[in-house]
Amino acid sequence: MRNFITGILFFILCTPGVSGQDRLLDLLKREISHQMQELQQQELPPYYMNYRMVDEYATRITTAFGVLMDDTYKHERTLVPQIRIGSKEFDNFKKRAMGCKITFWEGPSYAVLPLDENNNENAIRQAIWQEVNSRYKFAVEMYQQAKASMKINVEEDDKSPCFSEAPIETYYEEPLPDAQLHINREAWIKRLKEISAVFQNQPKLLEGEAYLQYIVKRIYFIDTDGTAVVQNQTRARILVSGMTKADDGMKLPLSLSYFAYRPEDLPSNEQIIAETQQLVKKLLELREAPIVEPYTGPAILSGASGGVFFHEIFGHRIEGQRMKEEDDAQTFKTMVGKPVLPADMQVYADPTLKEYAGEKLNGHYKYDDQGVKAQRVDVVVDGKLNEFLMTRTPLDGHPRSNGHARAALGYDPTSRQSNLIIETKDPKSEAELRRMLIAEAKAQGKEYGYFFKEVTGGFTMTGRMMANSFNVIPVEVYEIYVDGRPDRLVRGVDLIGTPLSMFSNIIHAGGESQVFTGTCGADSGGVPVTATSPTILVKKVEMQKQDKSADLPPILEKPLK
Repeated sequence: MRNFITGILFFILCTPGVSGQDRLLDLLKREISHQMQELQQQELPPYYMNYRMVDEYATRITTAFGVLMDDTYKHERTLVPQIRIGSKEFDNFKKRAMGCKITFWEGPSYAVLPLDENNNENAIRQAIWQEVNSRYKFAVEMYQQAKASMKINVEEDDKSPCFSEAPIETYYEEPLPDAQLHINREAWIKRLKEISAVFQNQPKLLEGEAYLQYIVKRIYFIDTDGTAVVQNQTRARILVSGMTKADDGMKLPLSLSYFAYRPEDLPSNEQIIAETQQLVKKLLELREAPIVEPYTGPAILSGASGGVFFHEIFGHRIEGQRMKEEDDAQTFKTMVGKPVLPADMQVYADPTLKEYAGEKLNGHYKYDDQGVKAQRVDVVVDGKLNEFLMTRTPLDGHPRSNGHARAALGYDPTSRQSNLIIETKDPKSEAELRRMLIAEAKAQGKEYGYFFKEVTGGFTMTGRMMANSFNVIPVEVYEIYVDGRPDRLVRGVDLIGTPLSMFSNIIHAGGESQVFTGTCGADSGGVPVTATSPTILVKKVEMQKQDKSADLPPILEKPLK
């Protein structure tokens, strides 16, 4: 056993094709080799270890109503080790997806590394040593608990191992030039002030911000199997948001989002300011809009709304690793090969895509957080469920990773979405979908159907201990009347329901797609994602009134220039 492991570690240190000039990579290789050898002397030696290190430069600038509110720049270097005790068939992750204790206030633990590797190698080694020690002790505790629980608990349905084989990968990108790590801060502050100044002199608006985030990551992944991957990621995003409050106290937010891989590729200020002016106009209209009543009936979801709809209701239920847990609802686990959508619809997740429908995609990466190469996964083919998003934690019938292990800082990777793409082979025009909506509303005896134009997000419940439901939060919604009256803007809508019922009511989809960009928070923290969908016609949706604040609008007049 020990001779075999020593041979693997020698392979890591001698892996060809990786730059010999990367001092951090060399240090990480030496350290994982040393620690693995040391831990082999313990009563419960690891059979596998990995390091995931992120060297991150983060710039965040916020302006509100034309003035600077926050200007933050941070360079941080962190490392998360993973230690597996036992065997691939049964290890310390059997009953728990995370390799460390997670507290409500502090979250997961991780090592914060010194930034100067040239003069502080021992300090870096000590930070790694401390986190590895902590995680090894936790691994032993979890392994012993897992073994004990197997003696007293009923047999589990899933018989697959705890960990699977994966190809050994060697990939190296040179460090980005210094100019790509930073932005012209003064120029961007000026731009953001100009954008948020659109919200000035609007007494009814309580919030009006323009926010820029630019993140540069250099990600190292090495393991005792022999994989060594070093890749760079850059993401730039502008978020413009405004909020007003109706006279009855209901908060009414709207936002605009712009994404690119580099700040210079973001839209011009002229475009953003023009769209922000339209956003202000819509906010003021929302204040006067009537509140909807509870409703069941037909509706159209725009591409952006459909993207969030699929991400929340469908996407989290095709994340394979969560189905390993006995308390997960496992909505689609036994439905592979069975229809789950109309026969003309396709769904796939593809982190290799950088662009779709003319827009950059936030869920792009080359290798996942377990060092597995990113790949397209055809989840639904011609309406039938085909595959799940998998990590190196296998599932019965799904024994291998397909590159969808992802995690935020401190967390161990789990199955997560990347770029979720929904397409149809039988696209309908917007006019056709509208006619179909009106016809369906008439057939159901409804005075109107609904059009969900914009949503702000949502959430879903996937466990067995609670109702297996979803809640999508629309912010711009219209009633479309069957008698030809003009569409009416309404407010106070929650789109709710259960997933299988909702999917069974999808009738048709449109041809043009829209991209919804965001950050998804789930089991392994917040990860960047994109959902892309055409317009969707649904035979029946269920709506309820939103909860509203008990606080009325401000009593004092807002100070203006």
